[in-house]
Amino acid sequence: MPFGSSRPVLEVKAYRYYYPGAEDPALADISLAVGLGECVCLSGPSGSGKTTLLLAVKGLLKGGRASGSLQMAGPWPGLSPGMVFQNAETQILFTTVEDEAAFGPENQGRASEDIQRSVKESLELVGLSGFETRNVEHLSAGEKHRLAIASVLSMSPMFLLLDEPTAQLDPSGKDRLVRILKRLKDKGHTLLIADHDLAPFAGLADRFVLMERGRIQETLPEMPSMASVSPPVQGLRDRTAAQGAEPVLIHVKGLQLAGSNGHPLFRGLDLKIFQGALVHILGENGAGKSTLLRCMAGLIQSDAGTIYVSGITKLRPEALLGKVGFMFQNPERQLFEETVYAETGFSLKRLGLPSRVVHERILEALALCEVAHLSDRSPLALSFGEQHRVAMASAIAPRPDVLLLDEPFAGLDFRQRRRMLGILSKLRDTRATTVLIASHEYLPDENWADQTLMLKDGKIGAL
Repeated sequence: MPFGSSRPVLEVKAYRYYYPGAEDPALADISLAVGLGECVCLSGPSGSGKTTLLLAVKGLLKGGRASGSLQMAGPWPGLSPGMVFQNAETQILFTTVEDEAAFGPENQGRASEDIQRSVKESLELVGLSGFETRNVEHLSAGEKHRLAIASVLSMSPMFLLLDEPTAQLDPSGKDRLVRILKRLKDKGHTLLIADHDLAPFAGLADRFVLMERGRIQETLPEMPSMASVSPPVQGLRDRTAAQGAEPVLIHVKGLQLAGSNGHPLFRGLDLKIFQGALVHILGENGAGKSTLLRCMAGLIQSDAGTIYVSGITKLRPEALLGKVGFMFQNPERQLFEETVYAETGFSLKRLGLPSRVVHERILEALALCEVAHLSDRSPLALSFGEQHRVAMASAIAPRPDVLLLDEPFAGLDFRQRRRMLGILSKLRDTRATTVLIASHEYLPDENWADQTLMLKDGKIGAL
């Protein structure tokens, strides 16, 4: 029997919330109780209100209008839930791993010996022991997410809120996360988790709460049957033979590059991508997927070897403008304009295109990525999933020869992921666009890619 059967630590009754200036509620008549030591999973399509509910519980909704009640209670004084945000980078403040993990307990005024113990234990829990002096900027996205979890755990919260905790983790990272959460639950911690992918939590959660359009639709004692990513593809996933008549658009030869720790990241990596190919590069967190795409985009210079992209050998961002579109793993790093419309048109203006053409291509890209209704909004005020779609619109608006997409599915539900693949297929079919997706998990459509490649131990090859 879960701890939550008799001692609620969170009670939400008929809670309704409107964001500032919004006509429709982000949360509508939410009623929910979470018990001490219970694990409750929230799920639902992107924009269903999961993140907003977590922010309400944490007390981070500023402004706007709220009604109903939301109360915290518990057997420990000063109850304050710890929260791991969907985009881990937004809560990482310090340069080194150790300083980041120590920040919370230091602000709690704890003794130095207690802080050191908490930091050591929290880093061990998330598998970051030995990373204490590592520069945070040199961590992979999955490692940053684990650090964000450690920085919250170091404050010893008895109530944890986790927003899309599996989005940036490879399969082994998801398994490690669930083991961590199970240990915490066994110790009496309360967990409220929002995620699109419920499968990792099937043996952990006491209840599954399904949300849609700001409302709770259903509460189930067992994991509901939901769309999931395709299982691992068996056998060779290389259909380049059919593309023999197409020119090679990307040619990587003998690529060598040392990682931040001085150890080789790429060890003579070779790769050929034909024009119009749809390519999936698969690899674990820290395998070098993001670095490889950055090399192709001219953002990182290799130690040795050559890269040829769309007829250019001296790769620099300015030389690749209009030829290569790049979508970062963290979209906030490339969003800076005041509106979504201006953001989508930034590269088009740099290309010196006539204003009429700029306007037409902006509208086309916004419609393709299903964000036209957000054109007047600030990109930085959008949800993580919406930011990904705006970043993709900005990347495809110049009609580049090559699209490089780094973990493009974070924050998107399974339906939206499949729609994104459909958009990319349409670009290939209508414009012969070459598309490379780098991710740590299999695609939601196993038949989408012409090539599925594995990046491991500094080299790349077909599965």
